[in-house]
Amino acid sequence: MFSLAYGLWKYIFNKTEFHVLILGVDKAGKTTLLEKIKSIYLKGEGLAPDRIVPTVGLNIGRIEDANAKLVFWDLGGQAGLRTIWEKYYQEAHAILYVIDAAAASSFDDAKSALEKVLRHEDLKGAPLLIFANKQVKFLLPLSLNDLKLLFSSCYLLEHHTASLG
Repeated sequence: MFSLAYGLWKYIFNKTEFHVLILGVDKAGKTTLLEKIKSIYLKGEGLAPDRIVPTVGLNIGRIEDANAKLVFWDLGGQAGLRTIWEKYYQEAHAILYVIDAAAASSFDDAKSALEKVLRHEDLKGAPLLIFANKQVKFLLPLSLNDLKLLFSSCYLLEHHTASLG
């Protein structure tokens, strides 16, 4: 009888948990994006942009709604820290790849890091969103179409800025 009641309780109240990797090269705005997501969905609980420091290791953010839990793993983007990314691939359900759209000097590094991520067997079939961050239209070195061509392996390229939403 207990197992029947427990099974019913679990069916009604258990939420599906999804793990989302937030990846990108150093200073792309990954943590700022995570904190913005948290502030929107957790009603102001995220850090202010001026209090965010470079990530050494990872930051974790959790968001729940009525049907699902999202666990965001914001992994450090420095070249030396990218070797730990692979340890999170097997449990990842999706990838949010952040690029600094205002830093043309980092595009080649960002593209090669993304290509390495996409080649990994554990991520085959995982949805990918490339988030072009830090866009100020009059200062952007490349147009959105230029970025789409540069990152032609993407599924979707959004036009946003993490600190503004």
